[in-house]
Amino acid sequence: MRRRLAFYLTSATVLVLSVMTRLAGAGDPGGVMPLRLPETRDAGAAAMQRELYEAASRLAHHLLASVHPWDKEPSLLLATESRSGEHWIRPNTGIVEGLAFLYRFGTYDEKTVGVGRDRLRETIHGMMRYLVATHVTGTRPTDDGRPWGDAWQSAHWTQALGRAAWWMWDDLPGDLREGVRRVVTHEASRFVDADPPHQIERDTKAEENAWNSAVFSAAMLLVPDSPEYARWESGFQRWAMSAFLRPADAENEAIVDGRTVAEQFVGANIYDDFTLENHGIVHPDYMTTFSLAAGCATDFRMSGRREPEAVMHNVGGIYENLKWFVLPDGGFVYPSGQDWQLFRNADWLRCHVLMSVLARDPDGWELGRRSLAALQKMQSRSESGAVYLPEETFFASSHSDLLRGLAESWLMLCWAEDLPREFQPRLGVRRLEAAKIVLHRTAVAVNSLSWGNGLIAQSAANDLDRIVSPHPRNGVGAIRLAGQDRALPVRVQSVEVREEADGFVADVVAEHGAGVFRAELRYQSHADGRWSMSERLIAIRDASTAEIATGLIGILNNPQWIHERGYREITLDGETTQVRSRSGDEVARTGVKEASIDGRLNVQSSQPLAIRYAAARDYERSRVTDELSLNYLGGERGYRAGEEVSRYAVTLTHKAAER
Repeated sequence: MRRRLAFYLTSATVLVLSVMTRLAGAGDPGGVMPLRLPETRDAGAAAMQRELYEAASRLAHHLLASVHPWDKEPSLLLATESRSGEHWIRPNTGIVEGLAFLYRFGTYDEKTVGVGRDRLRETIHGMMRYLVATHVTGTRPTDDGRPWGDAWQSAHWTQALGRAAWWMWDDLPGDLREGVRRVVTHEASRFVDADPPHQIERDTKAEENAWNSAVFSAAMLLVPDSPEYARWESGFQRWAMSAFLRPADAENEAIVDGRTVAEQFVGANIYDDFTLENHGIVHPDYMTTFSLAAGCATDFRMSGRREPEAVMHNVGGIYENLKWFVLPDGGFVYPSGQDWQLFRNADWLRCHVLMSVLARDPDGWELGRRSLAALQKMQSRSESGAVYLPEETFFASSHSDLLRGLAESWLMLCWAEDLPREFQPRLGVRRLEAAKIVLHRTAVAVNSLSWGNGLIAQSAANDLDRIVSPHPRNGVGAIRLAGQDRALPVRVQSVEVREEADGFVADVVAEHGAGVFRAELRYQSHADGRWSMSERLIAIRDASTAEIATGLIGILNNPQWIHERGYREITLDGETTQVRSRSGDEVARTGVKEASIDGRLNVQSSQPLAIRYAAARDYERSRVTDELSLNYLGGERGYRAGEEVSRYAVTLTHKAAER
């Protein structure tokens, strides 16, 4: 009873502060929320802010080069083609927010950004005018004949525009103030009475609900005297709360924002083990999207309000999983594969800073420093200020999203004070039942098995150069029948995982094709980081093959990545061959008992292996992945039903790179 009373009293206090803040911001009918920013008290945080501001300024320099007049109306500016979809509107709204941050906060350096503040202000105005004019509430369509807005993601784009307007309010002309408010209130109205969706398998609604919540934050900032304010306030809390609910929350009696979690349960978007699925895989990238709603804490704090507790609901458990996936270079391992670009290390800075400051998580600072170090190395490759090279990303908003993240991280650090920094690397076994993943972290390797919507077994180096790519057929490989262009699909028949003393053993039965070949597989992760794989392959029916390439290990071989050299050295029984990135070269040999990649990933077998190393010819999903097959049988071959096709057993060890 005392705890509940305390919560209700706290909620009442927050409500009073909210009303007082709104009144302070609504001194004139056109007022917005007041903006106050404390001076950063933590010396380390202040130093990081300086680094972030420098990186943001350089990135702005790169993005400004793409801003140009709209050919339909030269006074309106944009950085893309004029179209109404995500890949055209989202980059523009993100750039506007990032430029507005530099204009409003920090020590502006026109030499680094490339333009003076007056010119920057005029650029922001021109871009805002384009966005206001081409929204569904505006007067003009984009060049594809349609306005933007009322779309799946348009609330996300709108939040960036609204936040930028709040920061620059004193320097916005009246028509822009009115126009941005019109856009923001329209997009907020779409969700104020809607029920947040939920889905737990294959395509979570977590990130969508989180970004939809954020448009309410923008509306409250810009129109605090609106009669809709209370509904926006409630909408923000409700949509933020819905984003990361688990099935167990249906019976959770903990109090969040004055009510039990169970009372607020509308359906689950993440599993009970704090993992989530998107694009049909358990996806660490999407686990970081808690920052979409929690990042609005800066809006609340800068305007003298307290953010709802909902923004952090279940975030601690999600973040703990990310600590098990993280690598020394600031990136993640991907036990279930990675269909996005791999080298997004800089993007994760925001979630680490957020957890360090909001949750006072002692690991957040070190993980944030890793991401920042990667960002700085990446940015040093380009004179323009770009962080991602063209080969590393296929996503139109990569740079504009990063600029937004740098701005939000800088602002969040204003509330840093005596941050805990006791980093503890995760070591040992973590089994995620709902995700169907078992992960073993050691000092030298991160070994994992995933058997959910696909079968992947891999051993990545726990080093700056992970060596192993998250290839969708790692540890399994492929079989192609004679006369066929595509490999047979792999279907998991059974999985038995046993945890052992600081390690695990997994026995897996899978089929290549429906009743064509049976693979009896064993994977073992040892206490010292060694990784053992074995396979017995049996023909279920008569079949002819064009190629068998099992025991696959995807090997990263990128020419531009900050921790790779653009070539790999392949050693087979003492004979070394250098294989350059994107060469398409092959190295193949039979009777091999020892193999290594760069002398760091070492393969040993007591029985002779037929090995092939095939270099990729080009990038795929913004990375170059070569294929090392430990059991390669090329050329057309025939097998009878019940015949043993092949077997192999190997042990992989990792050696740390020399510094």
